[in-house]
Amino acid sequence: MSLLLIKLIIKVMQDKKRYVVTMDMYVYAENDYMARKRAHKMKNSLDNYNRRPSITEIGEQPFASLSYRKLEDISEPTSKVKDAPLPF
Repeated sequence: MSLLLIKLIIKVMQDKKRYVVTMDMYVYAENDYMARKRAHKMKNSLDNYNRRPSITEIGEQPFASLSYRKLEDISEPTSKVKDAPLPF
């Protein structure tokens, strides 16, 4: 990064306030894996301009129910293509 670009970024950061926004949304999926996959896909679509969104919790809550099951694994599922054997 050039010094001029760094100075410009600092100037913009000084002129504007930074806010933290917490969002909750429902994701409909067939199973835990697909829920994690869809949640991370939505998170990645919001990652413009280095905003660094994160997923803090995923849980299952049936419609019109007070029951809630927190998922232990909220990591982003890996693609099967990435797990394929290397060509060499």
